[in-house]
Amino acid sequence: MRTPLAKTLGVTLAGLVCAVLGAVFFPCLDPAFAYGPRGGLPPTLALVVKAKLFVTTFNLVVLVALMRSYLAIYRGLANKYTRSLIALSVLLLLYAATSNPLVPILLGLSPHTSLGVFLFLPDLFVGLAIVVLYYQSQT
Repeated sequence: MRTPLAKTLGVTLAGLVCAVLGAVFFPCLDPAFAYGPRGGLPPTLALVVKAKLFVTTFNLVVLVALMRSYLAIYRGLANKYTRSLIALSVLLLLYAATSNPLVPILLGLSPHTSLGVFLFLPDLFVGLAIVVLYYQSQT
């Protein structure tokens, strides 16, 4: 069986791969993310949106792994504490899903963006917290 550190590194790597794929390929599929004079995002804003897409996609992948881990713990130890861990991970998953810039596009809505580093910085801190929670759930 793999060690908790190996599992954490594997999930983190999978999250990074999915985040890179999302940031590289998905924005190119929608004209709202296109560069250029036809109403697309300015290059600086497009870069910030790509950074947000990267971080929120990473968070989604790691949160799915975290939920799997909490569900496995709950199957072996069904109590209020493990139920609250599952609820916490579901809420974080919903936060990550709704803050992903692709969600409005996938739902057929116009993408809503804000300017600045605070567009993705909170998600970065949440991502780090998720990795720590996942590691602790493995030990």
